[in-house]
Amino acid sequence: MQEKYNDATTNRPAGNRLIDASLVGIDINEYISQIKDEEAYRKNDRNAITVFKTDNMRIILAAFHANASMPGNTTNGTISVQVLEGHIKINSGMGYLDLKAHQMAALHGEITYSISALEDSVFLLTVSVIKHKDTL
Repeated sequence: MQEKYNDATTNRPAGNRLIDASLVGIDINEYISQIKDEEAYRKNDRNAITVFKTDNMRIILAAFHANASMPGNTTNGTISVQVLEGHIKINSGMGYLDLKAHQMAALHGEITYSISALEDSVFLLTVSVIKHKDTL
């Protein structure tokens, strides 16, 4: 398998971090410190970084300030949300869940959902991506 790296951006000029390989180690604490130290987090209500990305899966680490929200999203694949710090609320057409540190939830695709932080929070969002036969 060929290793894949992200490209440097204006927000993350260091860039070039490994995001896909046969084996990828992910230091969550290091990434939490990084996204909380970035200007994007200081100036905005949230910041996030993709720590793993393949054609069929994404793992995103997000830090939200209290009252920040990610409005309605829909994916065609299953998602999981694992709270590492704080307290968030997930709203969907199926109801809502309050999640605190060390709790998680899973949601099937094709359901619109939003995530709101009830206090400063950090969570992992994992998204499975289903490719339709016509795109294979």
